[in-house]
Amino acid sequence: MNPLLLIELDGKGLMEAPKSEAWEEAHEIYLMNNKISKLPDNPNCPLLSKLFFQGNLHLRVISLSFFQFMPILQILNLSQTRIKSLPKSLFKLVQLRKFILRSCELFKELPVEIGELCHLGVLDLKDTEIINLPVSIGKLIKLTSLKVSFYLPTNGKRKKDPTSRIIPQNVISRLSQLEELSIDVNPEDERWNATIKDVLKELCCLNRLHFLKLYLPEVLLLNDLRNLSWMYFRFIVGDHLKRIVSRLPHESVIIFEEEESCLKYVNGVGIPIEIKEVLRHATVFFLDRHLTATSLSEFGAKNMENLKFCVLQECKEIEAIVNVNDGADGDVRLHSLEYLSVHYMKNLRSICKGQSFPPWSCTLLFLKVLKLYSCPQLTTIFTWDLVEILDNLEELVVEDCPEINSLVMLTAKPSWRRWRHLRKLKKVSLHYMPKLVSIFGGEWIAESLEWLSFYDCPSLKILYSDEVHNSALKVITGETDWWSALKWKGSEGLGQQNLDDIFIPIDKDIDLRTQLAAINDQLQAQIQITEPTKQSGWFSISLR
Repeated sequence: MNPLLLIELDGKGLMEAPKSEAWEEAHEIYLMNNKISKLPDNPNCPLLSKLFFQGNLHLRVISLSFFQFMPILQILNLSQTRIKSLPKSLFKLVQLRKFILRSCELFKELPVEIGELCHLGVLDLKDTEIINLPVSIGKLIKLTSLKVSFYLPTNGKRKKDPTSRIIPQNVISRLSQLEELSIDVNPEDERWNATIKDVLKELCCLNRLHFLKLYLPEVLLLNDLRNLSWMYFRFIVGDHLKRIVSRLPHESVIIFEEEESCLKYVNGVGIPIEIKEVLRHATVFFLDRHLTATSLSEFGAKNMENLKFCVLQECKEIEAIVNVNDGADGDVRLHSLEYLSVHYMKNLRSICKGQSFPPWSCTLLFLKVLKLYSCPQLTTIFTWDLVEILDNLEELVVEDCPEINSLVMLTAKPSWRRWRHLRKLKKVSLHYMPKLVSIFGGEWIAESLEWLSFYDCPSLKILYSDEVHNSALKVITGETDWWSALKWKGSEGLGQQNLDDIFIPIDKDIDLRTQLAAINDQLQAQIQITEPTKQSGWFSISLR
């Protein structure tokens, strides 16, 4: 078998599709990520089993007879095209097993003929603009995966009409082979409030289901879900309005979309038992705009034992991430937490609060990544207790936290002997920090540091040799005038002149995110050349 491979190279996409004659002997055709605007009218493809056409943004129309002579086509991908409708000939593809129509933003209506694709196992309609599903979807009894996004109708009456349903009754329950079900809706779409209750009832018939994505406008609806212990899930719980533009870094959004079992709790009040029960099975917890919680510890350490990733955003009452006084017997441990990202927390004062704690009781013991964005009242990041405990921390990002003057608390320093601390910390990014005067208070910390990024830190006028002492350091970024005016303290012979080779200036007239991404790419390329056996990809840039 010799597949016909027509793949975009170096950003130079094809402007035209192959002539009809070229299709006749093809078993698989790859035409993704090109600039094709027109396909042949009715190519003869008796051997074609796979057709990949995603990423052709210029394609708007497919001829009515295009699929007429593709009798054994099994996989079809038309994602990220501009098509508005599907040709009638497509519904003659009775051998089709997988149909992907993802991110077709002009596609608004799924024809009733979709039910004729009797062997279809995978149907992906994520990020389209369809308004509802036809009843004929229930005929696709071999479906194992259904992913769909529903668009909010512009017709006001339709939006508020409780009889206008997104998914007809008794459709989901007919799809008894479903293993994956993903439903995205606009939280402002009032039709979903009636539809979701029927969907939850019908889910009981799906004994093969192992992945479920749903929006649940009310916490009490979680009571209708069972057997979460053997199911991966992605739940958004709580009544809210859809944001036009996300305020989160792209990385945090991706985590919620890709990890195994995720819970997002929005506009919550108190700590409902239903949330605690789901949280017990979650590996990702996104707490968004909670109205009453004063610390993450209030959700109970035992309920977060499986948690690997946690994102907190706009929780106005939270003053500390960890409050030792909120844990049973002072135990606020999170045994699995590796990633903590905090955003727009206007009352956050510190990471940890409460009496001094022994190492075994610290919830951040296994933390690898800590990111803090736009916390105007935050004054303390690391106490000396934390510095001694965070042996696994690899990356720290602090941005727009104007009250921070040092990463390590400069006062109340204990008389501890010189030893290794934060020894796995490789990357530190400090941006928009007007009062920052010191990184680690001049102490010998972070012996494995490889990346130091500064921007808009006007009070940071002195660097200590002990803070940048190690030979592993590969990159320092910052403004040129800041670097030139910088003064050094510490060991003789180690100062600016020895670090000029790794300093990369930031241009104030160019977007910071763009520049750091470019520096990151250059660094990865260098690592691949100089250390080919080292796994690449560690240096990932995450900005607000």
